[in-house]
Amino acid sequence: MHRRHFLESSALALAATGISPLMAAEAAPVAADRPLAVFTKMLEKVPADELAEKVAALGVTGIEAPIRAGGHIEPKDVPDKLPAFAEAFKKRGLEIVILSSDVDQASDEHAKVLRTAASLGIKRYRLKHYNYDLKKPIAPQLADIRAKLIDIAAMNKELGVQGQYQNHRGNNYVGGPIWDMVWALDGIDPAQLGLAFDFAHATVEGGNAWELNLHRAAPHIVAFYFKDYRLDGREWNPCPLGEGSVNPKSAALVRQLLPATTPISVHIEYISGKDQAARMFEAMKNDVATLKKWLA
Repeated sequence: MHRRHFLESSALALAATGISPLMAAEAAPVAADRPLAVFTKMLEKVPADELAEKVAALGVTGIEAPIRAGGHIEPKDVPDKLPAFAEAFKKRGLEIVILSSDVDQASDEHAKVLRTAASLGIKRYRLKHYNYDLKKPIAPQLADIRAKLIDIAAMNKELGVQGQYQNHRGNNYVGGPIWDMVWALDGIDPAQLGLAFDFAHATVEGGNAWELNLHRAAPHIVAFYFKDYRLDGREWNPCPLGEGSVNPKSAALVRQLLPATTPISVHIEYISGKDQAARMFEAMKNDVATLKKWLA
């Protein structure tokens, strides 16, 4: 959908688990100027009120919520169901800090989701990933993606929201090497669209270059994601924060390079199997505690 058409149309259409009372009492508050979220992927089946209760015990600002196909709410149901979902967290003093979406282009369908979110005070969202076709030249594909990002930024400005694109590990992910997304975002106002810098993916793909890439990308960064990976032979396997390759120095650089209002989201990827929800909350508690130590 072309930017002009979108602007014209939009102008017309404006677990099951337990966390102990001791854990809740010990959860340290988060500074009001540093939004800290936990990504609730893999907890989509936990009822909103219960999820909000468990998250409130973690001492965070709120959640990064998967509001996408297979997430807490399907995109088509957002106008009807997102208000009640958001209210469950608001009652606990929490926010939906970031909405993880299926947005990959400017369209009326995606705008409907974002307009509803904005009306509820949810002003940040994550885009869906793009992938390269490695059988075709890369430069033209990246140029096409940049054109999409320009249109998405225009949509975001119209709706009053901010998009963020996460760098991801993998040989065909757009943004994986960082430099490509820095080029694609050139000239785009970060207030409308920027980069969510994922330290784990940046370390997997960049090795020792993660810090250089961070400095280069800094003008475009609008959020930080923390998780960790351990290198086992040639395999990168997810692990608790602080037990893998992500350098604690990354937290110091967060404080140095970006404003204190730049949000952070903690991702957990190493929990699966039996009693997943209960173990996810425990992992969140531990990784949040580690990150707070790093940020202190």
